Amino acid sequence: MRFRSSAVLTALAVVAGSVSLFGVAAAPAVADSSTQLPVSSFGDIVVDGVLDRVFISDPEGGSIVVTDYDGTVVKHITAEDGATGLALSADSSELYVALSSAGAIATVSTSTLAETGRYPTGAGTSPRNLALAGGKLWFGYAVDSRGGIGSLDLSVEAPVATLDPAGAPWYYAPSLAPSPADPNILVAGQEGVSPATLAVYEVTPTGLQEQAKRLFTQNPGISFLNDFAVTADGQNIVTAANNPAEHQIIRISDLSANGAYSSWAFPNAVAVSADGTVATASSDSTLSTFRAGSFSRLREYYRAEPQRDGLAWAPDDNRLFAVGGDVIPSLHVFPDGGKTDSTLNLQAPSTAVRGKELTVTGSLWADEPYTAAATVEVTRTDSESPSGADLGRFTVAADGSFRFKDRPRTTGQVTYTVRYAGDTQHTAAVGEAEVTVVK
Repeated sequence: MRFRSSAVLTALAVVAGSVSLFGVAAAPAVADSSTQLPVSSFGDIVVDGVLDRVFISDPEGGSIVVTDYDGTVVKHITAEDGATGLALSADSSELYVALSSAGAIATVSTSTLAETGRYPTGAGTSPRNLALAGGKLWFGYAVDSRGGIGSLDLSVEAPVATLDPAGAPWYYAPSLAPSPADPNILVAGQEGVSPATLAVYEVTPTGLQEQAKRLFTQNPGISFLNDFAVTADGQNIVTAANNPAEHQIIRISDLSANGAYSSWAFPNAVAVSADGTVATASSDSTLSTFRAGSFSRLREYYRAEPQRDGLAWAPDDNRLFAVGGDVIPSLHVFPDGGKTDSTLNLQAPSTAVRGKELTVTGSLWADEPYTAAATVEVTRTDSESPSGADLGRFTVAADGSFRFKDRPRTTGQVTYTVRYAGDTQHTAAVGEAEVTVVK
């Protein structure tokens, strides 16, 4: 059974490794970036891991902004009326766009960034949310104040929209999320109402087959759902709602409660990475990440209030993207959102004799263990080598300790710089030690 963590929030979260000189911790640098977007509203965000691009829809402006992984705007695609929900094809060659004002779904080439097709979704429909499951593109839509789920069969040359009656009635266009672990599972949720509703469907040759559906009146009661995502193992749904002030975890099998990620304010966004790391955002501008299966915070940021549905992971690394801002949306990029911080401490003698051997010791530490192959790179900077002389690589022991020896050849100040390059779960770290060399 899972339990909610009561871990206390840290005062500040960072994305670079901590540095320690002679055992005294130095403040690490924050390496995230922020870009103001040329839009007036926000609809959805998806990340293309093949071409390293981010797509952000602007319903009010009828446009899609394309950025690179650093947040730099690459293209502003216009004439996409009511562009809201976004989804990428399985090979990332096409971007699907729900055009809520045009009653259609557009396709955009991710290589040329030009629209390549447009498919009507039916008279009076207003498609808003998209998800791929079972070889079809599913969309949440609304007609005459009633919501429903429709589909486009992508396996045929000229897809025609089908409005599937399964799961009716919905008050509004339901939001949709696929399961990373099962291509035939589709989750639908009703956002913005009290109490909230979630439903789990299996895609069959004849349409959607309901597996579970629940109105969340209690245990837990969930009201005004803002966002939800399926975990990487396909076992749970993580929700973000105005009530309760926690990101609830719901079993996908029977929609029963399975724990919660704590929050200090209204949860408004959630995203799950390919390796299972969970990102959560709340209305107090707090953004947290959690390793799969853990309720202890991996990392925490304080930034402009994230938008509803405004979180997305890069599919092939630890990079996290967040759209925030109340008036003019901005894109925040967190390069190491899925990594834990590394701390590197060095101890060296304050003075040494020229030509005599000295020993520098150090330790590399993080909340999560390092691999057996972890190494650090050492350079020496002095009057003879102002650009730094490479002293080689040294293996870090299982307890995190390492050491190296040197014979300084010049008098004066000598600086030893130790670098850990980081890995898939740990940030990089740098440490320096200064030694005064005498005759």
